[in-house]
Amino acid sequence: MKASVVIPVFNKAPYLQACLDSVFTQTFQDFEVIAVDDASTDASLDILRACADPRLRIIRNERNIGPGGAAQRAMDDASGEYIIRVDADDIMYPDRFAVQVAVLDGHPEVGATSGHLRLMTEHETLHRVELSDAACKARMLFGVPLNQPATAYRTAVLRQHKVRFRDEWPRYGEDWMHQLELARHTHFLNLDRPLIHYRKGAMNIAHGRDRAADLRFLYRYVFERLGWPLSDRQRELQLATVKCFPKPFGAADVREFHAWLKELDRLNREHGTFDQAALQTQLRHHWEALYYHLPAFGFGAAVQHMRCDGSWGWRKWRYLISVFIKG
Repeated sequence: MKASVVIPVFNKAPYLQACLDSVFTQTFQDFEVIAVDDASTDASLDILRACADPRLRIIRNERNIGPGGAAQRAMDDASGEYIIRVDADDIMYPDRFAVQVAVLDGHPEVGATSGHLRLMTEHETLHRVELSDAACKARMLFGVPLNQPATAYRTAVLRQHKVRFRDEWPRYGEDWMHQLELARHTHFLNLDRPLIHYRKGAMNIAHGRDRAADLRFLYRYVFERLGWPLSDRQRELQLATVKCFPKPFGAADVREFHAWLKELDRLNREHGTFDQAALQTQLRHHWEALYYHLPAFGFGAAVQHMRCDGSWGWRKWRYLISVFIKG
């Protein structure tokens, strides 16, 4: 068996059939499907049982344990050389499995791969990932390096190094925690193309959660696993790298954030955790991206960004002026 397709399912009845159809009509067909019904209270289990394809196996959890634990139940039961993760409310591109199997076949050093997500929103924007191993690993300091709904893994790597989703992990961010462990043992390689149509809205597990609280926990976990120091104040500044602002972000915060990015660069030079050039690319990105969120906090914060940057270019001034004119 070349691939095992793993689908954790919890109350996805309105979307599940479309997902299954996109799985069973893939151009690549050498796979089994293991769906784990995580104690759904809607018709999800009935939809799974109505599927006539003999490649589908169903595991039913007596209690809800969350998407990570449910996925792990299927991964433990998988017989394929590769494990392909599918979320029960998404729709696959027809050649998704084929291109991911080709990546893993052609790159034996690669243990995990994903690609971009095409969001099922009004403008169908792409949620992009970094491509190279070095860029993916540097991305881990700020967020997930692999788009979990589009991941494919080399089964032997997961099992050899005992990389698993833990039942006690939180239900949000468990993908980041899993990938952080996996990154110690293998290379990542992402495809520069969308692989799935990703449904975004109230059906997502992140919907309605306290994002700042989740990120505080996750950043503490990430920095501890990396062996990097992180004070409470630095953790608050780290939130700004993903545009999470629990409180207004003023000029003094901008100065501190600028110093924090320099400290991250210094820490990496000291520890040698990430490729330095790849991390510097990430740091530049987060610094530049911050500017376009600052006018919401007042003229002074945006001017402070330009002062720290030593850049008073017309492009930034024009953006700042246009925001205040529209506001």
